[in-house]
Amino acid sequence: MSAIIKKELRIYFSTPIAWIFIAVMMCVSSIFFTFFNLFAANSSVSVIFSLLPWIFVIMIPLLTMRLIAEERSLKTDQLLLTAPISVSSIVWGKLLAALAVFGISILLMLIFPIILMLYASIEWGTVFTNYLGFFLMGAALISIGIFVSSLTENQFSAGIITIAVMLSMFIFSSVNATVGIAAVDTVLNLLKVLNHFDAFFIGILSVPDVLYYASIAVIFALLTIYRMEKRKVK
Repeated sequence: MSAIIKKELRIYFSTPIAWIFIAVMMCVSSIFFTFFNLFAANSSVSVIFSLLPWIFVIMIPLLTMRLIAEERSLKTDQLLLTAPISVSSIVWGKLLAALAVFGISILLMLIFPIILMLYASIEWGTVFTNYLGFFLMGAALISIGIFVSSLTENQFSAGIITIAVMLSMFIFSSVNATVGIAAVDTVLNLLKVLNHFDAFFIGILSVPDVLYYASIAVIFALLTIYRMEKRKVK
């Protein structure tokens, strides 16, 4: 697995992908920080994380669309599948590499509460839950993006589909209406990915919400493994 992680990180940082991802995340979050914290004299970083998830719609596909689709397009996936490494190691390695790039952007954003600490008292418990929830949500969406990437040979198609999926999930999160059919309403509630960030936003470490994001990440990683195992058999 370590070989896969190193390979993917090398690709991320030898191409503009990681640099663009980190730069955009920092640029947008810095704008939010400037207007909603510095100019507004607000010592809480929660407002940043209430707005920042919407950037996932564009940035997560950038991070995930090539991970498997490009391998299929270049036919290098067959080399991976026949190599002395398990399919699960391949998928988890790619997922962890994408999470590492995402994690770097989050670590850099720690500069915001550090700056605020110089001028006001900080509720570090709320800061911790904000950052943790943001990371967990990102991990879940990255896992979905990798699964979508495994469905096609065209990375741009994977990117567009991932954007559509995430946009739908975010829109569903803003809609309170129900269909009236229990099974359908249950599925719609599961798609409301933003709603499970609410507890983190106000500083509550909610175990059900942690399990929700972790479950999505694991389930879609397993679906990707299953998809690639089927391709390996063919």
